[in-house]
Amino acid sequence: MSPLLAPDSPELDDTHFALLAHYAKHLGRAPKAMRFASTTGERRSRQKGHGMEMLELRAYQASDDFRHIDWRVTARTGQAHTRLYAQENDHQRLLLLDLSSRAYFGTRHTFISTRFIQLAGIIAWRAKQQGDTLSYRLLFGNEACADQQASALPRLLKQLKDASRLYHRTNNALRPAAWSKHALTQHAHNKDVIILTDKPYWEEIDDTALLQLAKHNSVHWVQIIDSNAFNLPTGQYQMADVSGVKTVSISERSIQHAKTDFVEHNAQFRQDLARLGIRHHVFDLTEPPENIARYLLSQGALR
Repeated sequence: MSPLLAPDSPELDDTHFALLAHYAKHLGRAPKAMRFASTTGERRSRQKGHGMEMLELRAYQASDDFRHIDWRVTARTGQAHTRLYAQENDHQRLLLLDLSSRAYFGTRHTFISTRFIQLAGIIAWRAKQQGDTLSYRLLFGNEACADQQASALPRLLKQLKDASRLYHRTNNALRPAAWSKHALTQHAHNKDVIILTDKPYWEEIDDTALLQLAKHNSVHWVQIIDSNAFNLPTGQYQMADVSGVKTVSISERSIQHAKTDFVEHNAQFRQDLARLGIRHHVFDLTEPPENIARYLLSQGALR
């Protein structure tokens, strides 16, 4: 069994984050990904030139190099356009972690919140090891953290460790989502965006923000569920949430009803994300975090 699958405690320590670095280093190699280019002539492109990779196509500016003018697009549109290039190793990622109080729960192995935080840690270490630029925004409990500095790994790991603390499940602050209007999301272009959240929804007010984010970036929405919650034995359970401890009665009928509702809702949720151009990835809590990261690697979300 993977040592990451069932940590000794859902509250992670420095030793566990050091272990995440080892697994991040041994994820393997990603398939060659197509980079994301936006604005005029939006497309994904493998085309390279001058030892660099094409990043964007935009209207010509006086300071642009004549050698980079795209004469085809210029002839077709009647306006001069320039190809902008980026270094091939200039991969940029934006990590958005948004945990509700409901994420601090799990029936087996660990909590959903812990699995998300482990995955975020692997993503952070992988970006560091590959020399990628990683900016992030974390929302949990009453806390909100953000940084766009490439050298912010120690700070990010400290914040992730704090996010694993169980007292955050008693706080359910009403706040904008991690993908809502914020400098990091509004100005994100040509990035691989990874959204880690237990929320299978977004507010209508965030519709435009998500659409804009997906228009200029490659966005992956990662959802982790605890399917075992639909297989609990019938009976009465003492459950605690932000409102306190309450008794919940579980019957075969209520379990089947909850499972049907979840399947139908998640199918609609996937369609809504697809409408925005966002890829939806669902994993069970029984999946080790390194396996999830390896899958994201195969899908081009990591490299």
